[in-house]
This record gives sequence, structure tokens and C-alpha cells, in this order.
Amino acid sequence: MLGVMFLLAVSVDRGEPHLAWVRTYALLILYVVASVVIAAATWRNWWLDARLAVVTHGIDMAVFTAIVFSANGTTSPFFLFFVLPLLSAAIRWSWRETALTATALVLLYLVAGLLIAGSQSFEVERFVVRSGNLLTLSLLLIWFGIHQRFTRLFFHVDEFEGFSRRDNPIALALGSAMQLSGAAAGALVIGQNGEDASDGFADMDGKARAFIAERPLVTDTGAGAWIVGLDSNRALTRPPEGRFRFEPAARVVDADEARRLGFDEGLVAEIRTGTHYGWLALWDIPDLSADYIDVGRELGRAAGAILDRHALLDAIESGAAARTRLSLARDVHDSIVQFLAGAAFRLEAIKRAARSGAAVETDLDELKRLMVEEQAEVRGFVMALRRDRALDIADAIAELRAVAERLSQQWSVDCRVTADGQQGAIPIRLQLDLQQLLREAVANAVRHGGAKRIDVGLSVDRDRLSLSFADNGRGFPANGERAAAPWSLKERVERANGSIRLVSAPGSTNILISLPLAGAAA
Repeated sequence: MLGVMFLLAVSVDRGEPHLAWVRTYALLILYVVASVVIAAATWRNWWLDARLAVVTHGIDMAVFTAIVFSANGTTSPFFLFFVLPLLSAAIRWSWRETALTATALVLLYLVAGLLIAGSQSFEVERFVVRSGNLLTLSLLLIWFGIHQRFTRLFFHVDEFEGFSRRDNPIALALGSAMQLSGAAAGALVIGQNGEDASDGFADMDGKARAFIAERPLVTDTGAGAWIVGLDSNRALTRPPEGRFRFEPAARVVDADEARRLGFDEGLVAEIRTGTHYGWLALWDIPDLSADYIDVGRELGRAAGAILDRHALLDAIESGAAARTRLSLARDVHDSIVQFLAGAAFRLEAIKRAARSGAAVETDLDELKRLMVEEQAEVRGFVMALRRDRALDIADAIAELRAVAERLSQQWSVDCRVTADGQQGAIPIRLQLDLQQLLREAVANAVRHGGAKRIDVGLSVDRDRLSLSFADNGRGFPANGERAAAPWSLKERVERANGSIRLVSAPGSTNILISLPLAGAAA
């Protein structure tokens, strides 16, 4: 395109009698023809494109220098086209090749300028200024070449559509890579570090299948990404900073394994995660070129990020399931187990009464009634777990008072609940926690402190709920150490992002609990 533009510009300008137009036209026509031939030969041949890169780069620099000085000399309007070889080097290679290109262009410009010095078209001042401009431009593009190694294509995992933990992560990573690259077929092979056998997933002709790879797909693991042609036995790669590397395909990939997948010519990219290692293979890519080497590295990173994220979500879900199991275990302990302990405590009292000859039928009927109520309580607990709406504080207080009444009868203790403020709502999960805290606090006060009376206070202030327990039991031993809150209460309060404080003295124990109702903490 630039060659044709040169021809058009020179053909319409007839005001230069000194112009050696025969040589200029011949050079431009030859350059255009050569450009068309090279473009046609390399249009779909990534191997030849990489092989001819240095040669065509040198031809560009030589032709542009000749054209600049064959048209108006130092005043040539084509001086700006020196930017093309510099940009080409900065984009295609690294800063080193850009620096070599800049040095060569500056020397070519100076030598050509000296060769025409003394002619009418030579202007020393403009020649010096343009030499300085070319040097400045060269330094800027060298800087660009140095810093472009820090840039990436940045495929964002969050932007991939359809991401779900339920999906096959290998299939999802492969599908995303195929969509981004435009490949019609692909395969992803991934296995644990240090193991030869790997899990694989292939997508070809719209048909997806899973498989087990017994052998590594890629045998050369030092490059990160390759363009491979099995029929031509060619493989091409390039380090992030460096020149192209040409290898036989048989030295890079396992040809039999690749052909078994359907791979013939395409891109292979390395995938690394925290615990796994593998390769991504893509083929039937439109307009496959050497640029796909860098794209392949980014696709490999993106696929690894998808696999890592899936593993993270799986770990989070497993952790949540474990926390749910622990929570249910605590709830069972604080409700059913504590009730059974209270029932045993009551049965022991009935047993002693029976030995003394007292009538125990009334006590047995009362215990039976409590067991029926506990059954209803467990059923209500299960139903509460199924609810997803918040509960009015007034209803929550009413439920707490009902629980306190049953605990009073179960443990033969006087348990009363007072409340300050009955406006607002609390989460169902927190309501269950309050009931279990009440059960645990009463059980501890009676069993360990011998308490006969327990006063429970509940108040709501903005986005926090305060809960207090005060009993008339023995209190903690006065051993000079600060009393610690019971572990079952402390664990439940901390799980709800609350705080707990215990104040104990001979003849009384006070437990103060604060829980968040709203906001990020809740």
C-alpha cells in the first residue's frame, strides 16, 4: 500500500527536473511487485512469514531510505514513512530489535544525506533537524519496546459468560479459549503436577467428549506457546523477549497423541495452576499467524485462571458445607442434647421422690408433656431453617419467652425474659442462634452453677442486638484469673460476628452478648 502511494505521489509531481524518475519508478514498481508476491506467499503461511521477517524488514528500511532521498532530498515529504520500520520492529520483536532498527535507519539517513550533500536539494539545517527528529522518535519507540513486555491482553475471567461451579471447568476453559481465538476445534489436557495421566476434554465439529490422556501432549515445555504444523513438521515460538525459534514439530509435540485428538495445524499453549499442569490445543483457527504465540500465552493464563477459580469456588462451597454441618451439630447439641440432659436431671429427681414414697405420676406426666413440646420445638427448628424471610422482633421475643418457659419446667428453674424495644426484624438464622444461646446459658447455669433463677434481657439499639444472662449460681472460682466465657456460647457468638463478655462473682454470673443485626457484619 505504501509502495502504491509512493508511485501515485511521484507520478502527479512533475516539478522536479532533477528527479531521476526512471530509477525511482523502477525501484517503486519492483518494490510493489515484491510486496505483493511476499504478501501472497505469507498470507496463510505463518512459518514463511516468520522466516522472511528479518529479510523484508531490511528491504523496507533500504527502500524507504532510497525513496526519501530520490524525491526532494532532505525536504522529501516521505520522511514520515521512517516510522513504519520502527513501529514494525517494536511490535514484532523486542526493544533490542527496535534499537538495532533505529541505529540502522539513523546511519542510512546520515550516509544517504552525506552522499547528496552539495546538491541543490540539500538543506543542511533541515537535514540536521530531521536527523534529530529521527533519533528522538527512535528513542521513544525503544522505550515503547522496553515497556511493552509489561503489557498483556488481560482476558478477564469475570467477563466469561455462563460461569458456574456446576459446569465442567475443563470444558468451560476450553470453550472460552475457542471463543476468544475463533478456533473451530480444540482440546484441553490437564493433570496434577508430577503425573503423566491427565484429564482431557475435546470439542470438534460441535461434538464434545471427555477422555484420558496417558502421555503428555507437548514434549517441549520451555516456550509457553507454539504454532505447530504436523504435516509440514514445523513448529514456531518466540520468547517474550527474543527472536523466533524454529523447530521440527516432532520435537515439540507428540504427533500420534495430537492426531488422535484431530489436531493437524494450530496453536498449543501451556496451562499452569496451583496444583495442575497441562496444555491447551486449538486448531482450525482463521488467519493463523505468528501473532497467535502471544495470544496463546494469554489464553493459557486465562484457562488456568478459570480452573483456579473453579477450585476456589469448590473449596468455598466445601467450607460452607462443613460450617453448616458444624452449625447443625451445635444446634443439635444445644437443643436436643441439652433437653435430654435436662430430662435426665428431672428423671433423677423423680427417681429420688419415688424412693421416698412420694407420688410421681404428676411429674411423669409433666416430663411427657415437655418431651412432646420438645418434639414440636425440633419440628419448628427444621421449619425455621427452610424460611428465608426475616422475623419480627416482637415474634422473636415471644418465641424466646416460650422457650424460657419450657426451660424453666425442664430444669426446675425460674427463667424470665424481659425486652426493651420490639420494633424491627431479625434474620431467621440469628433467631435460631438466640434460642440456642438461651438453652446453653440455662443449662450451664443450672448444671455448673446450681442456679435457681436466670434473668434474660434483650434490647435492640439501631443495628445491634444486646442479650444478657444473669443467674444466682455459685459463680466461677475466685482464682485470680479472668473468667472465660463458655466455649459453646463463645463459638456461636463469634460465628455471628458478635462479642461476648463474662462477669462473675461469688453468688452471681453475668454474660453480656452483642450481635449485629444489619450491614456487612450481619
